[in-house]
Amino acid sequence: MVAHQPDVTLRSRAERPTVAPIRLRRALEYARRYHRLSVNLRHQHLVLPDSRARAADPANHTHFLINFPGSPSGVDELTAWLPMLHRLSRWAPVAILVGDVLAYRAVSAETALPCYFGRVASEAEYVAQQLQTKVMLYVNQSKLNLREAGFHDILHVFLGAPGPGRQNWLNNRLRLYDYVLAPDDESKAWLAARMMAYDVSTTVRIVGRPVPPAGPLSGLGARLRAADVAEAGVDVDAVVEELLQIRDERDRLVTERDARLAEQGIVLLKGGQA
Repeated sequence: MVAHQPDVTLRSRAERPTVAPIRLRRALEYARRYHRLSVNLRHQHLVLPDSRARAADPANHTHFLINFPGSPSGVDELTAWLPMLHRLSRWAPVAILVGDVLAYRAVSAETALPCYFGRVASEAEYVAQQLQTKVMLYVNQSKLNLREAGFHDILHVFLGAPGPGRQNWLNNRLRLYDYVLAPDDESKAWLAARMMAYDVSTTVRIVGRPVPPAGPLSGLGARLRAADVAEAGVDVDAVVEELLQIRDERDRLVTERDARLAEQGIVLLKGGQA
């Protein structure tokens, strides 16, 4: 008697309807990336020369450079922080680095803060170095973040947004940042419980109030409107104060390091790579 064998052919056919949508999504994603790249290649000449010229001007420098290499579809992740950046600019120079032409135009239309363009790593590094950046800020977990990590004089800080967006930024890439500004103790505990051998006590700093259990963020998914940053629990003044302290800490660390190296006859080029 022959044992019954499962019909592999029929089972495979039954699974095919789930494969097609996956391939379609991949094809659409590749098409979207290709379109975005082609738009940037065709139009970057309209913004890149001016950006390079302003970055090279000795009169222009910044203490804080917020890095946004993402696509225009996620530009609200950056504009949500503009009220905080405007407040911060009262106390220290602030600039914005954008890696997409359309996103660059959108951000430039929303703020009077100086905006620079850097689609590829070499351009982003050029801007960061020419501006003598002290602290680099990030608002999302783009895979293009930390392109300027080779510079030995910059501290990297991630701004964690409140609300449901927490699920998108609490991941293992946070180890790459020197500091993470979290909106509440719940986010800090959430991170500590999910990452191995990660010292949240020294890296994560709280800059807000607990997020209300029900509010305007309940149906917004991962993105925030500009007003939601303050409404959802981030204290703008606390963020500004923390960033200024990190800037001062960076200056102290650079001074102490340079003094130690000078005793050995070593001098590092300012703003350059290690």
